[in-house]
Amino acid sequence: MRAHLSVLERNLAQSIETGVELHDSRTSIGLVLTDGAFVGVAEIAPQRLSLNGDAALVDLLEHLERIAIPRFLSVRTRNAHHPYWAQIPALFGNDSVSRASAALIEGALYDGEVRQLGVEQPNVLRGIVTGSLLGSPYIPPVTPSVSMVRVKVSPSVDSSAFESLQRLKTPVVLDYNASCPTVSQVREHVALASAHCPVAFVEQIGVVGDYTAHYQLRDSGIHLSLDESIRSMQDIRNVVRYEAAAYICIKPARVGGRSIARAMIEEALQQGLTPYVGGFFETAMGRYANAELVSQFNLGPSDVLLEGQVVTRADFEKVRDSIIANEWAPVGIFGGP
Repeated sequence: MRAHLSVLERNLAQSIETGVELHDSRTSIGLVLTDGAFVGVAEIAPQRLSLNGDAALVDLLEHLERIAIPRFLSVRTRNAHHPYWAQIPALFGNDSVSRASAALIEGALYDGEVRQLGVEQPNVLRGIVTGSLLGSPYIPPVTPSVSMVRVKVSPSVDSSAFESLQRLKTPVVLDYNASCPTVSQVREHVALASAHCPVAFVEQIGVVGDYTAHYQLRDSGIHLSLDESIRSMQDIRNVVRYEAAAYICIKPARVGGRSIARAMIEEALQQGLTPYVGGFFETAMGRYANAELVSQFNLGPSDVLLEGQVVTRADFEKVRDSIIANEWAPVGIFGGP
């Protein structure tokens, strides 16, 4: 079996400022696994720097090259067949780089084992787009495919920035990215936004694992969501135990891949929570994988859009073909032949 690792650096169509960093470009990591007639491809798009518990690009590449891919290939050699896709997370640890590595390898196996055998087109019609009220406010175009607008905010957001929402009829999400506003600031920002459009919920107020502000706001009438704090099944149980949120964002690359994300979505639904699938500014390949999960569980607005449109199978195949054709910058080839 051979593993071909590559990267694609791209500028985002619009820079998105958050309370903790500026999203202006992204480097996607592509993986092609070949084993005889088997071909599987996947992508993840990690952050440049480690932040809020997520792995950095350079650390993830090092882990893939030195640990994850060699370990996976050794299992393939020992068993004379590659592992089933859902078995991959069990090969690695529970730290952020291990989870992201598992998600990439699992995604490539899933692509070759399942998706290429004729999985139906995801039945997803609408999703979330992302803007920001920080710096120079940016509100993305609201196409018919947009059912919710996520806007980045922070404790330092200018009150005048909320006027950018005045022509918006679509519900918004105020995303703090763990920038730790006070409860009073959250209440003020929700009031400012609500003067112009509906506020669907407020996302990730405190640092990872800190539910204090969420607990204090539980009876405020403000709907709450957690994003960076959701990494495991135990996190979901903690959300229920501490009444920390009604909505949770599950990102496959953060939790360890599709199989774990699927189990976490099932658990969240059983616990009465409203899960949605989040992204890391992926290409159409990663967004299509998100759409498959959304469609499978009939979830609400999630990160399945690119430039305001739901990604299609054709969009996905175009990116897949470009990775197979070695159009991305090579990192390394492992195994053989």
